[in-house]
Amino acid sequence: MKTHVKSALTFGRFLKAAIAAASLALPAAQAQADDFYRGKTITVLHFSGAGGVNDLYARLLTRYMGEFIPGNPGFVVQTMPGAGGKTLANYIFNKAPRDGTVIGSLNQTVGIDQVLGEGAQYNTGEFTWLGRVTPTTGLVMIYGDSKTKTLEDMKTRETVFGAQGKPSQTYMTPTLMRTLLGYKTRVVLGYTTSPEMFAAMERGEVEGRTGALETLNAVHPDWLDKGKMRVVAELSLESKPTFPGTPLLPPMVTDPKKREIMDLIASYTAFGISFVTTPGVPNDRVAMLRTAYDATMVDPRFLADLKTSSMDIGAMSGAELQKLSTQFRTVTEDLLDRTRKALE
Repeated sequence: MKTHVKSALTFGRFLKAAIAAASLALPAAQAQADDFYRGKTITVLHFSGAGGVNDLYARLLTRYMGEFIPGNPGFVVQTMPGAGGKTLANYIFNKAPRDGTVIGSLNQTVGIDQVLGEGAQYNTGEFTWLGRVTPTTGLVMIYGDSKTKTLEDMKTRETVFGAQGKPSQTYMTPTLMRTLLGYKTRVVLGYTTSPEMFAAMERGEVEGRTGALETLNAVHPDWLDKGKMRVVAELSLESKPTFPGTPLLPPMVTDPKKREIMDLIASYTAFGISFVTTPGVPNDRVAMLRTAYDATMVDPRFLADLKTSSMDIGAMSGAELQKLSTQFRTVTEDLLDRTRKALE
Protein backbone atom coordinates (compact mmCIF):
# COMPACT_ATOMS: atom_id res chain seq x y z
CA MET A 1 0.00 0.00 0.00
CA LYS A 2 1.61 3.30 -1.08
CA THR A 3 1.97 6.11 1.43
CA HIS A 4 -0.28 9.08 0.82
CA VAL A 5 2.62 11.52 0.33
CA LYS A 6 0.47 14.24 -1.21
CA SER A 7 -1.88 14.38 1.78
CA ALA A 8 1.13 14.35 4.09
CA LEU A 9 2.65 17.35 2.28
CA THR A 10 -0.64 19.26 2.55
CA PHE A 11 -0.77 18.42 6.22
CA GLY A 12 2.87 19.61 6.46
CA ARG A 13 2.06 23.09 5.16
CA PHE A 14 -0.71 23.38 7.71
CA LEU A 15 1.65 22.15 10.42
CA LYS A 16 4.34 24.76 9.70
CA ALA A 17 1.81 27.55 10.18
CA ALA A 18 0.52 25.93 13.37
CA ILE A 19 4.02 25.57 14.80
CA ALA A 20 4.82 29.20 13.98
CA ALA A 21 1.65 30.37 15.72
CA ALA A 22 2.31 28.17 18.72
CA SER A 23 5.88 29.49 19.05
CA LEU A 24 4.55 33.04 19.30
CA ALA A 25 1.50 32.37 21.47
CA LEU A 26 2.85 29.83 23.94
CA PRO A 27 6.39 30.80 25.01
CA ALA A 28 5.60 30.26 28.68
CA ALA A 29 3.92 26.92 27.97
CA GLN A 30 6.95 25.79 25.99
CA ALA A 31 9.31 26.70 28.81
CA GLN A 32 7.18 24.80 31.31
CA ALA A 33 7.01 21.74 29.07
CA ASP A 34 10.77 21.93 28.56
CA ASP A 35 11.33 21.88 32.29
CA PHE A 36 8.80 19.11 32.81
CA TYR A 37 9.92 16.61 30.19
CA ARG A 38 13.68 16.97 30.53
CA GLY A 39 15.08 13.70 31.90
CA LYS A 40 11.69 11.94 31.84
CA THR A 41 10.45 8.89 29.96
CA ILE A 42 7.06 8.73 28.24
CA THR A 43 5.41 5.30 28.34
CA VAL A 44 3.50 4.35 25.20
CA LEU A 45 0.98 1.56 25.76
CA HIS A 46 -0.91 -0.50 23.22
CA PHE A 47 -3.22 -3.50 23.50
CA SER A 48 -1.87 -5.77 20.75
CA GLY A 49 0.96 -8.26 20.96
CA ALA A 50 4.55 -7.71 19.90
CA GLY A 51 4.78 -7.45 16.13
CA GLY A 52 1.14 -6.42 15.74
CA VAL A 53 0.17 -3.32 13.79
CA ASN A 54 -0.30 -1.13 16.89
CA ASP A 55 3.09 -2.22 18.20
CA LEU A 56 4.80 -1.39 14.90
CA TYR A 57 3.18 2.03 14.56
CA ALA A 58 4.00 2.86 18.18
CA ARG A 59 7.67 1.97 17.75
CA LEU A 60 7.98 4.01 14.57
CA LEU A 61 6.26 6.99 16.21
CA THR A 62 8.50 6.94 19.27
CA ARG A 63 11.62 6.70 17.15
CA TYR A 64 11.24 10.38 16.27
CA MET A 65 8.55 12.09 18.38
CA GLY A 66 10.88 12.85 21.30
CA GLU A 67 12.99 15.11 19.10
CA PHE A 68 10.04 17.49 18.77
CA ILE A 69 9.19 17.69 22.49
CA PRO A 70 11.05 20.34 24.51
CA GLY A 71 13.35 18.52 26.91
CA ASN A 72 13.68 15.53 24.53
CA PRO A 73 12.17 12.83 26.77
CA GLY A 74 12.83 9.18 26.13
CA PHE A 75 10.14 6.66 25.19
CA VAL A 76 9.37 3.08 26.16
CA VAL A 77 6.73 0.98 24.37
CA GLN A 78 4.79 -1.59 26.38
CA THR A 79 1.79 -3.82 25.74
CA MET A 80 -1.29 -4.03 27.96
CA PRO A 81 -3.61 -6.66 26.43
CA GLY A 82 -7.00 -7.70 27.70
CA ALA A 83 -10.73 -7.42 26.99
CA GLY A 84 -10.27 -6.38 23.38
CA GLY A 85 -8.35 -3.25 24.35
CA LYS A 86 -10.69 -2.12 27.14
CA THR A 87 -8.19 -3.03 29.86
CA LEU A 88 -5.83 -0.46 28.36
CA ALA A 89 -8.52 2.16 27.76
CA ASN A 90 -9.82 1.81 31.32
CA TYR A 91 -6.29 2.11 32.71
CA ILE A 92 -5.46 5.27 30.78
CA PHE A 93 -8.78 6.88 31.65
CA ASN A 94 -8.87 5.97 35.36
CA LYS A 95 -5.43 5.04 36.69
CA ALA A 96 -2.57 6.38 34.60
CA PRO A 97 -0.78 9.55 35.80
CA ARG A 98 -2.54 12.62 34.39
CA ASP A 99 0.64 14.48 33.62
CA GLY A 100 1.39 13.66 29.98
CA THR A 101 3.86 10.85 30.67
CA VAL A 102 1.55 8.05 29.48
CA ILE A 103 0.30 7.71 25.90
CA GLY A 104 -1.92 4.96 24.56
CA SER A 105 -2.80 3.48 21.19
CA LEU A 106 -6.39 2.44 21.80
CA ASN A 107 -8.43 -0.13 19.96
CA GLN A 108 -10.12 1.52 17.00
CA THR A 109 -13.47 0.25 18.35
CA VAL A 110 -13.06 2.29 21.55
CA GLY A 111 -16.21 4.34 20.85
CA ILE A 112 -18.34 1.33 19.93
CA ASP A 113 -17.16 -0.48 23.05
CA GLN A 114 -18.25 2.49 25.14
CA VAL A 115 -21.80 2.75 23.84
CA LEU A 116 -22.40 -1.00 23.83
CA GLY A 117 -21.58 -1.08 27.53
CA GLU A 118 -19.26 -4.09 27.44
CA GLY A 119 -16.94 -3.30 30.35
CA ALA A 120 -15.94 0.17 29.20
CA GLN A 121 -15.19 2.42 32.18
CA TYR A 122 -14.37 5.55 30.23
CA ASN A 123 -15.84 8.28 28.04
CA THR A 124 -14.29 8.32 24.58
CA GLY A 125 -14.76 12.08 24.21
CA GLU A 126 -12.84 12.80 27.43
CA PHE A 127 -9.54 11.21 26.41
CA THR A 128 -6.99 13.77 25.26
CA TRP A 129 -6.55 12.85 21.61
CA LEU A 130 -3.09 13.50 20.17
CA GLY A 131 -3.68 12.43 16.57
CA ARG A 132 -4.23 9.65 14.08
CA VAL A 133 -1.59 8.01 11.93
CA THR A 134 -4.00 6.34 9.54
CA PRO A 135 -7.66 5.40 9.26
CA THR A 136 -8.52 1.75 9.02
CA THR A 137 -9.34 0.04 5.76
CA GLY A 138 -11.72 -2.62 7.05
CA LEU A 139 -11.56 -5.78 4.97
CA VAL A 140 -13.16 -9.21 4.79
CA MET A 141 -10.17 -11.45 4.03
CA ILE A 142 -10.16 -15.11 3.02
CA TYR A 143 -7.08 -17.34 3.03
CA GLY A 144 -5.94 -18.57 -0.37
CA ASP A 145 -6.62 -22.27 0.26
CA SER A 146 -10.24 -21.77 1.31
CA LYS A 147 -12.98 -23.14 -0.93
CA THR A 148 -14.71 -19.81 -0.41
CA LYS A 149 -13.48 -17.72 -3.32
CA THR A 150 -15.97 -14.85 -3.39
CA LEU A 151 -18.50 -13.12 -1.18
CA GLU A 152 -21.23 -14.86 -3.16
CA ASP A 153 -19.84 -18.25 -2.06
CA MET A 154 -20.70 -17.39 1.55
CA LYS A 155 -24.39 -17.44 0.74
CA THR A 156 -24.26 -21.22 0.37
CA ARG A 157 -21.01 -22.31 2.04
CA GLU A 158 -20.21 -21.86 5.74
CA THR A 159 -16.94 -19.98 6.12
CA VAL A 160 -15.06 -20.00 9.43
CA PHE A 161 -13.59 -16.73 10.72
CA GLY A 162 -11.07 -16.26 13.50
CA ALA A 163 -11.66 -13.59 16.13
CA GLN A 164 -10.09 -12.25 19.28
CA GLY A 165 -13.27 -11.92 21.31
CA LYS A 166 -16.84 -10.67 21.15
CA PRO A 167 -15.85 -7.03 21.85
CA SER A 168 -13.55 -7.11 18.81
CA GLN A 169 -14.48 -6.06 15.28
CA THR A 170 -13.06 -9.43 14.20
CA TYR A 171 -16.18 -10.88 15.81
CA MET A 172 -18.62 -8.05 15.07
CA THR A 173 -18.14 -7.84 11.31
CA PRO A 174 -18.62 -11.53 10.37
CA THR A 175 -21.49 -11.77 12.86
CA LEU A 176 -23.30 -8.83 11.27
CA MET A 177 -22.66 -10.36 7.87
CA ARG A 178 -24.71 -13.32 9.12
CA THR A 179 -27.48 -11.53 11.04
CA LEU A 180 -27.98 -8.54 8.73
CA LEU A 181 -27.04 -9.93 5.32
CA GLY A 182 -27.63 -13.68 5.62
CA TYR A 183 -24.11 -14.91 4.86
CA LYS A 184 -23.11 -18.27 6.30
CA THR A 185 -20.34 -17.19 8.63
CA ARG A 186 -19.14 -18.93 11.78
CA VAL A 187 -16.74 -17.33 14.25
CA VAL A 188 -14.07 -19.09 16.32
CA LEU A 189 -13.02 -17.00 19.32
CA GLY A 190 -9.86 -16.92 21.39
CA TYR A 191 -7.02 -15.68 19.19
CA THR A 192 -5.09 -13.02 21.07
CA THR A 193 -3.01 -11.38 18.33
CA SER A 194 -3.11 -10.82 14.58
CA PRO A 195 0.01 -12.94 13.94
CA GLU A 196 -1.65 -15.79 15.84
CA MET A 197 -4.78 -15.47 13.73
CA PHE A 198 -2.80 -15.47 10.49
CA ALA A 199 -0.92 -18.57 11.69
CA ALA A 200 -4.28 -20.26 12.35
CA MET A 201 -5.20 -19.68 8.72
CA GLU A 202 -1.99 -21.37 7.59
CA ARG A 203 -2.79 -24.35 9.83
CA GLY A 204 -6.30 -24.59 8.40
CA GLU A 205 -8.08 -23.85 11.70
CA VAL A 206 -9.94 -20.88 10.22
CA GLU A 207 -10.48 -19.62 6.68
CA GLY A 208 -10.69 -15.89 7.14
CA ARG A 209 -10.66 -12.85 9.31
CA THR A 210 -11.92 -9.31 9.16
CA GLY A 211 -9.79 -6.33 9.97
CA ALA A 212 -7.45 -3.69 8.71
CA LEU A 213 -5.41 -3.70 5.55
CA GLU A 214 -2.81 -1.97 7.70
CA THR A 215 -2.63 -5.04 9.95
CA LEU A 216 -2.11 -7.38 7.02
CA ASN A 217 0.56 -5.12 5.52
CA ALA A 218 2.38 -4.92 8.85
CA VAL A 219 2.47 -8.68 9.41
CA HIS A 220 2.38 -10.22 5.91
CA PRO A 221 2.88 -7.46 3.31
CA ASP A 222 3.37 -10.01 0.50
CA TRP A 223 0.26 -12.14 1.04
CA LEU A 224 -2.02 -10.19 -1.31
CA ASP A 225 0.52 -10.12 -4.13
CA LYS A 226 1.23 -13.84 -3.74
CA GLY A 227 -2.45 -14.78 -3.61
CA LYS A 228 -2.22 -16.16 -0.07
CA MET A 229 -5.00 -13.77 0.95
CA ARG A 230 -8.05 -12.58 -0.97
CA VAL A 231 -10.20 -9.55 -0.20
CA VAL A 232 -13.87 -10.32 -0.86
CA ALA A 233 -15.53 -7.28 0.73
CA GLU A 234 -14.78 -4.00 2.45
CA LEU A 235 -16.29 -2.48 5.58
CA SER A 236 -16.23 1.26 5.05
CA LEU A 237 -18.49 4.29 5.02
CA GLU A 238 -16.60 5.77 2.08
CA SER A 239 -18.22 5.80 -1.34
CA LYS A 240 -15.20 4.30 -3.12
CA PRO A 241 -13.69 0.99 -2.02
CA THR A 242 -9.94 0.67 -1.60
CA PHE A 243 -9.94 -2.25 -4.01
CA PRO A 244 -11.78 -1.43 -7.25
CA GLY A 245 -14.75 -3.70 -7.77
CA THR A 246 -14.73 -4.95 -4.18
CA PRO A 247 -18.23 -4.70 -2.66
CA LEU A 248 -18.87 -2.44 0.30
CA LEU A 249 -20.89 -4.06 3.08
CA PRO A 250 -22.94 -1.10 4.42
CA PRO A 251 -24.76 -0.29 1.14
CA MET A 252 -25.80 -3.95 0.87
CA VAL A 253 -28.03 -3.46 3.91
CA THR A 254 -31.23 -2.06 2.38
CA ASP A 255 -33.39 -2.00 5.52
CA PRO A 256 -32.85 1.49 7.04
CA LYS A 257 -32.99 0.22 10.62
CA LYS A 258 -30.44 -2.50 9.91
CA ARG A 259 -28.28 -0.06 7.96
CA GLU A 260 -27.99 2.09 11.09
CA ILE A 261 -26.44 -0.89 12.87
CA MET A 262 -23.90 -1.57 10.12
CA ASP A 263 -22.98 2.12 9.90
CA LEU A 264 -22.42 2.30 13.65
CA ILE A 265 -19.98 -0.62 13.58
CA ALA A 266 -18.27 0.68 10.43
CA SER A 267 -17.61 4.02 12.14
CA TYR A 268 -14.61 2.46 13.90
CA THR A 269 -12.62 2.75 10.67
CA ALA A 270 -12.33 6.53 11.08
CA PHE A 271 -10.31 6.17 14.31
CA GLY A 272 -7.83 3.71 12.85
CA ILE A 273 -4.41 3.87 14.48
CA SER A 274 -4.67 6.81 16.87
CA PHE A 275 -2.94 7.91 20.06
CA VAL A 276 -4.31 9.52 23.22
CA THR A 277 -3.13 10.61 26.60
CA THR A 278 -5.17 10.82 29.78
CA PRO A 279 -7.86 13.33 30.64
CA GLY A 280 -6.68 16.21 32.79
CA VAL A 281 -3.24 16.83 31.29
CA PRO A 282 -2.26 20.53 31.62
CA ASN A 283 -3.02 22.49 28.45
CA ASP A 284 0.60 23.51 27.87
CA ARG A 285 1.71 19.89 27.74
CA VAL A 286 -1.20 18.91 25.51
CA ALA A 287 -0.13 21.65 23.07
CA MET A 288 3.46 20.42 23.08
CA LEU A 289 2.50 16.78 22.63
CA ARG A 290 0.10 17.53 19.78
CA THR A 291 2.65 19.73 18.02
CA ALA A 292 5.33 17.04 18.39
CA TYR A 293 2.91 14.39 17.13
CA ASP A 294 1.99 16.47 14.08
CA ALA A 295 5.65 17.15 13.35
CA THR A 296 6.39 13.43 13.42
CA MET A 297 3.60 12.75 10.93
CA VAL A 298 5.40 14.82 8.26
CA ASP A 299 8.97 13.94 9.18
CA PRO A 300 10.67 12.50 6.04
CA ARG A 301 12.38 9.79 8.07
CA PHE A 302 9.10 8.66 9.60
CA LEU A 303 7.39 8.60 6.19
CA ALA A 304 10.31 6.65 4.71
CA ASP A 305 10.06 4.08 7.53
CA LEU A 306 6.33 3.66 6.86
CA LYS A 307 6.95 3.14 3.17
CA THR A 308 9.70 0.61 3.82
CA SER A 309 7.36 -1.33 6.11
CA SER A 310 4.43 -1.14 3.63
CA MET A 311 2.48 0.85 6.22
CA ASP A 312 0.07 3.62 5.32
CA ILE A 313 -0.53 7.17 6.54
CA GLY A 314 -3.66 9.29 6.63
CA ALA A 315 -2.97 11.70 9.46
CA MET A 316 -5.64 13.55 11.41
CA SER A 317 -4.92 16.14 14.09
CA GLY A 318 -5.73 15.66 17.74
CA ALA A 319 -8.23 18.53 17.66
CA GLU A 320 -10.15 16.91 14.80
CA LEU A 321 -10.17 13.53 16.55
CA GLN A 322 -11.39 15.21 19.74
CA LYS A 323 -14.49 16.39 17.87
CA LEU A 324 -15.00 13.01 16.20
CA SER A 325 -14.78 11.20 19.52
CA THR A 326 -17.86 12.98 20.90
CA GLN A 327 -20.23 11.49 18.29
CA PHE A 328 -21.04 8.47 20.45
CA ARG A 329 -22.88 10.66 22.95
CA THR A 330 -25.78 10.95 20.48
CA VAL A 331 -26.31 7.21 19.87
CA THR A 332 -29.86 6.31 20.96
CA GLU A 333 -30.79 3.47 23.27
CA ASP A 334 -33.02 2.02 20.56
CA LEU A 335 -30.08 1.72 18.16
CA LEU A 336 -27.92 0.21 20.89
CA ASP A 337 -30.55 -2.41 21.72
CA ARG A 338 -30.91 -3.39 18.08
CA THR A 339 -27.14 -3.55 17.67
CA ARG A 340 -26.70 -5.82 20.70
CA LYS A 341 -29.34 -8.22 19.37
CA ALA A 342 -27.69 -8.30 15.94
CA LEU A 343 -24.38 -9.22 17.57
CA GLU A 344 -25.79 -12.18 19.54
